Amino acid sequence: MCGRFVNIEKKEKILKLFPSSSILNYSKKSYNISPSNLINVIYKNNNNIYIDNLFWSFSYFDKLKNTTQFVINARIETISTKYLFKDSFVKRKCLIISNGYYEWKKIGNIKQPYFISIPKNELMFFGGIWRQEIKNNIKINVACIITKEANENLSKIHSRMPLIMSHNEGLEYLNDNDNKFLQINNSEVEDDIDYFPVSKNVNNPKYIQENCIKEINL
Repeated sequence: MCGRFVNIEKKEKILKLFPSSSILNYSKKSYNISPSNLINVIYKNNNNIYIDNLFWSFSYFDKLKNTTQFVINARIETISTKYLFKDSFVKRKCLIISNGYYEWKKIGNIKQPYFISIPKNELMFFGGIWRQEIKNNIKINVACIITKEANENLSKIHSRMPLIMSHNEGLEYLNDNDNKFLQINNSEVEDDIDYFPVSKNVNNPKYIQENCIKEINL
């Protein structure tokens, strides 16, 4: 899965990579983005490309539990069949801007956080989907990150990973009308990914400082 990530990329660079896009909103950098935060997203709507900040999580009402549930990840293996995701995957693909993400490895009885990135914190994109929801009688745009089975390297940390893309792959994904990314195995940038342990400070969603991504010794 992907439950926390980093975005420190300047909007000027994103605009250069997507010169035909229009920027609506762009959140400030954060070294520890958590679910329900605003995240910087690139998406198409009516054949126009927008850079905007969307709320991270889809929501739905669980009738059995009589409560609203939130979902931050969508499995690529079932995204085309699950009711919550399938319409968005066909009609509303997006890219989530990132410079790396966190995953937790279980070591004995503890969960040790690791920072996973393309050194040194190079830009990467997560494949995602988006849609519009109504919250407090206001229409808002929300996004969800697509995950897949972890590759051999990252499986040492966790069994799942985000669907990671390069800039060129991201452009292809936004224009993918045949849903070929259902069969994607790995990105051209996956071989460049590395990871190292970091402080448990990242467990606190309010802790967003740069030392979140500082390597520690175990």
